[in-house]
Amino acid sequence: MLKGIGKSHGKTIIMGEHAVVYGYPAFAIPLLSTPVIVKIKQSHDSSLISKYYAGKIEQIPDSLSGVKYLINLLDQELNQQQIKYSISIDSGLPIERGMGSSAAIAAAMTRAFFDCFNKDLDQQTLLDYVNKSETITHGKASGLDALTVSSEDPIKFGKNVAPKHFNFNSEGFIVIADSGVKGRTKETVADVRTMYDDNPEKIGAYLQQLGDYATKASEYLTKGNLKQLGLVFSLANEILTKLNLAIPKTDKLIESANHAGSLGSKITGGGRGGCIICLARNLKNAQMIQKALIKAGAEQTWIQPLSIYAEDSDID
Repeated sequence: MLKGIGKSHGKTIIMGEHAVVYGYPAFAIPLLSTPVIVKIKQSHDSSLISKYYAGKIEQIPDSLSGVKYLINLLDQELNQQQIKYSISIDSGLPIERGMGSSAAIAAAMTRAFFDCFNKDLDQQTLLDYVNKSETITHGKASGLDALTVSSEDPIKFGKNVAPKHFNFNSEGFIVIADSGVKGRTKETVADVRTMYDDNPEKIGAYLQQLGDYATKASEYLTKGNLKQLGLVFSLANEILTKLNLAIPKTDKLIESANHAGSLGSKITGGGRGGCIICLARNLKNAQMIQKALIKAGAEQTWIQPLSIYAEDSDID
């Protein structure tokens, strides 16, 4: 009996969302504590089992159009004997929250298919499949999500340079809170584009500023300067708000986190919902922020230590 398994994880953009679409710097970290596991096994029918949808693959809804497209593509290219199979997706990631759920599922799905049909999979082929799926899900994909959900290291994007892995030494913590409101990345990317086309000088300056903040943030992380990093978080959030990406719920969560001692908090991802990220100086501080976020109505929260991204960190 054929069977296969593929794994990946979520991600969060630390700095540079939206600006990265225009070629400015951005960077993201993999959320290793939020695994996604896809399993495939030979079956009498072709079905998908997940918390997002359960039923026949051919009837997967439009809300999972990227997943359906990818399954059909992988099936066409790898399943030469037209074997029927069932697929299960085990993921704790909420969809449409800017945590890379669709890319993580695509990466785990691709790995599971290649494992199931005993084919070698190199990194570039994996990225190609994930980005094809992401293009169906979100429109033009920057490639940042695909790289980050398939890596154990942070990924830095720069202007006119290839994306690269980097490490940093910091004892801080990132606290992530899900607003419970679905973000609409395709919509917000399109709206920012319209704003840019209508007023390229003003909106272009905002995007450039976000890129500059991404550069400063990576420098502060490398130096372990959490105080300055927190300040950049707050400044970036002001720009994202000016781009009409804030909603009352994320504003409330950010205010609550800052009152609880966050060094800085901001929207992460596409905006108008989704998640926020907060910077904490230590675990106790992170837990206080987490408690405040839950009280303020966060649907889910996660705490991620920054120390795991140090060059000499042991990651399983």
